[in-house]
Amino acid sequence: MRAEDVMQRRLFIGSVLKPVGMLAAACVAAPPITDTASAVKPIDAQSPPKDVAQDAASFRKAQLTLNPLAVAQASFFRMFNDGSLKLEKFPEFVASKCGLSRVQWSARLLPGMTQDSAKTLRAACDAQGVRSLMLDPAIGIGLTSADASVSAAAVEKLKPWCAIATTLSCTGLAIDLRGEGTYEEQLPRAVAGANLAAKVASDAGLPLVAQSLGGMTSNATFMAALMQQLKNPAIRLEPTFDSWQVDGNDSYNRTRGLAMLIPYAACILADYIAFLPSGESAAFKTDYLMRQIRESTFRGPVTILFKGPGDELGGVLKAKTVLIKYKCTA
Repeated sequence: MRAEDVMQRRLFIGSVLKPVGMLAAACVAAPPITDTASAVKPIDAQSPPKDVAQDAASFRKAQLTLNPLAVAQASFFRMFNDGSLKLEKFPEFVASKCGLSRVQWSARLLPGMTQDSAKTLRAACDAQGVRSLMLDPAIGIGLTSADASVSAAAVEKLKPWCAIATTLSCTGLAIDLRGEGTYEEQLPRAVAGANLAAKVASDAGLPLVAQSLGGMTSNATFMAALMQQLKNPAIRLEPTFDSWQVDGNDSYNRTRGLAMLIPYAACILADYIAFLPSGESAAFKTDYLMRQIRESTFRGPVTILFKGPGDELGGVLKAKTVLIKYKCTA
């Protein structure tokens, strides 16, 4: 065969195989990495277009980072109430018995707390390498009241806890935005109440974290709408595993709700009541909920709250075991 014929044959074969090769490569290439949680993020018309490559790189980096675990002080309310656990010993208890280094505080278990006692508690935490996350001032319902005097009184109750949270070097202050009335009536009141609290918290340099406590605060559609109206990066949410009961007859779908609220999360509450012999929650599959978290770029703290009967430390340790299984870390 002449040299020119050989060359023509090679060119013909190449022209046929090149598109076939490109098609094969397209068929076996890995699908693009997507962030399912980003689909529910509010769109800001003033924001510049996202850099897709940068987003993908951030997501890949996030996949290598585990969510740190924390424990809620409220997990041990019976031990505190019966005197078997003392506040001054709690940081050591968290470090040695729970094997954790992050705490979420509850004002209900900080009776008579003052600036001086907060400094002492902070020193005990520092000695054990325990960090303070959110503080729940437990002021109850009031911020969203239609009565201005009631909401103002609720704000006044927050002020001393702002100072204590700052002394403890907390990362945020919890707020309760439950209210009365219909969805449409509660939403503007919740916006107004959150803004009132934010003015006080901002003076102390503290972000606010709205908790899921029942009623509309356990309705993910309501809470997402609230965040879209607030548009304040200093006000975040604490999405939950198991606090989705809106009322006696209605509960929000936990998987959908968690996915909707993760973009606004400062932390996640992993609240457990009971466990199966396998170690899994009796009420839900931790795997499904952690999958929602891992498919997002949220790598903040996941706080264990044991709400069940019986051994409180045992409940916390069971929750810790199952969460570590699904890519959390102590």
